[in-house]
Amino acid sequence: MARPGIQKHLDIARLLRCPLCAESLHATACSVRCTRGHDFAISSKGFLNLIPQQGALKGYDEAFFASRQRVMEAGYYRALNEALIQALEDLNLSENPVIIDAGCGEGSHLKAIASRLGGTCIGIDIAKDAVRCAARGGGAERWLVADLANMPMQDHSVDVILNVFTPANYAEFQRILKPNGALVKVVPAPGHMYELRQLAGCNLSHVDVQDHGVAEHLTRHMDLAGRTRTTQTSAVTRELARDLARMSPVTFGMDTQSLDLDALTRITVDAEILIARPSRR
Repeated sequence: MARPGIQKHLDIARLLRCPLCAESLHATACSVRCTRGHDFAISSKGFLNLIPQQGALKGYDEAFFASRQRVMEAGYYRALNEALIQALEDLNLSENPVIIDAGCGEGSHLKAIASRLGGTCIGIDIAKDAVRCAARGGGAERWLVADLANMPMQDHSVDVILNVFTPANYAEFQRILKPNGALVKVVPAPGHMYELRQLAGCNLSHVDVQDHGVAEHLTRHMDLAGRTRTTQTSAVTRELARDLARMSPVTFGMDTQSLDLDALTRITVDAEILIARPSRR
């Protein structure tokens, strides 16, 4: 019998397809393999790498995801996670649904959902350091290094896709969702990271969150079924202020040493949750 970290990935082989040739993947002793011989080993660290030749991604290294994990563990995104759980409960999912977190990062949102709702929960991210971080500590969730533009899932095999503060690939989402499935997409609302934006103001082209027409773009591909907003403002310690600056896209490419992070005493997480269904047009 394979170790639990390996076995749980072998158990989902029926849901997977080869990212190189789109053939079905089948479980072997400690890998998944297609009929054309493409073989992907399951890491002893507890994840499946479907982009084995990928290099490091600039800015998305282990330190970035470790900072993000500490921020999540501090509870700054607790209200968002509760709202996500409520959104999934409102979908009245079938028993043991397949839930994908597309762009899972270090896995905090998916772990919160799995702990409350169960199901077959699978996190996917192109950043190997993110998936390695997510896989630490075990758990029932499965973690895949894969590209959202070429998702390693069988057609119409997924009940729910989460897409939290990360780009979407609607063509792939529609392909892998069941006809009655749902996309739960989270986008920044106007107050998101407001205090950090104010602190970094002179270094930003826009201090306020800009609406880039995400919802409008989504409706060109899928049917919008609902939208809600959740906001949480929390006190920030000096140590976590530095983690926030390291992990936030607000400060990407910025010398955070130049910011007066001691002045960052509060932070707001402000998000809109969009629910969409596969288009019937």
